[in-house]
Amino acid sequence: MSRYYALAPITRRAFQLGFFLLSMFWAVSMSASDRDFSIKNLYKIDSGHSYIGFQVKYMGFAKVRGRFQTFSGSLYYDPADITKTSATVIINTESINTGLEWRDNDLKSANWFDAAKYPNIQFQTTHVKQTNESLMFLGQLTMHGITKEVGIKLHENSGVLEDSRGDSQVILTGTTTLNRQDFGVKGERWSGAVSDEVEIELTVLGKRINADNFRNWVRNKERPQGKIYKTVSESGVAAGLAEFDKMKTSVETEVTATALNIVGYMLLKEGKVKDAIAVFEHNRSSFPDEADVYDSLGEAYLNADNSEKATANFRKALQRNPQNANAIEILRHLSSH
Repeated sequence: MSRYYALAPITRRAFQLGFFLLSMFWAVSMSASDRDFSIKNLYKIDSGHSYIGFQVKYMGFAKVRGRFQTFSGSLYYDPADITKTSATVIINTESINTGLEWRDNDLKSANWFDAAKYPNIQFQTTHVKQTNESLMFLGQLTMHGITKEVGIKLHENSGVLEDSRGDSQVILTGTTTLNRQDFGVKGERWSGAVSDEVEIELTVLGKRINADNFRNWVRNKERPQGKIYKTVSESGVAAGLAEFDKMKTSVETEVTATALNIVGYMLLKEGKVKDAIAVFEHNRSSFPDEADVYDSLGEAYLNADNSEKATANFRKALQRNPQNANAIEILRHLSSH
């Protein structure tokens, strides 16, 4: 559910460019067929417990540290074969934070990252390479309008963990070094004082919310999603959707696509795939301009082993939001139709 990640608005030109770049990413991504892909191995990146940081030397000695605070992504992790791991991460350039406001404003300006023109930084793995020392995740990094291959050295791999709420988590840490000049990040006024080499540090926590924890989201029967889920559980999907339609037309109840989306995911996590599809289809009909309703419907069709309909819906999600990392990551694994 990409609604958890709110990125800055983008211009029409950037919107079109982003969709074009996504098409390029699909073409160069690792070739994974439908039969190799399992939606159960997909984890949404939890930005609250992940970290994208950097450090760069100033005047040859002083280390200036910073991080990007807003980003979204999806991680595909097969515990049986880590070499199948892949990820898509989209970073909000505007969210750069070095702890000094005037410096951050300068970094966002055309002098450095030019966040107004290039609102996002994108990274997508292409393959995993085993070296003598460790695993390397190779991929395409697009920053400041330039795309180059980079390699990230893996330091820690947690495997699949279960947290205190019963949710599944995967934690990976890694590092790499970039030359900012390679990406046109020149910093004309300060370039002589700032090192070209920038050390990158990453911690990625992928999370899958499981049924027991997700049930808390539909527990309150006073909220729209709780009331609809209760009706579905007691009287069936048709009755639940009728209740939703009643809420949607009522002036007293404010209901959005999120409410029905939550109900659909609860059913999906309970293994009621057919019912979940019916709920997500109704949500799509009710909110045809919302990107997330297509993304959710695509996941439901994947659970039903219908990759053709899944692909169609993920593409519609991307047409409405080219920064939907979940849709990007899944589409690269699906065969073209």
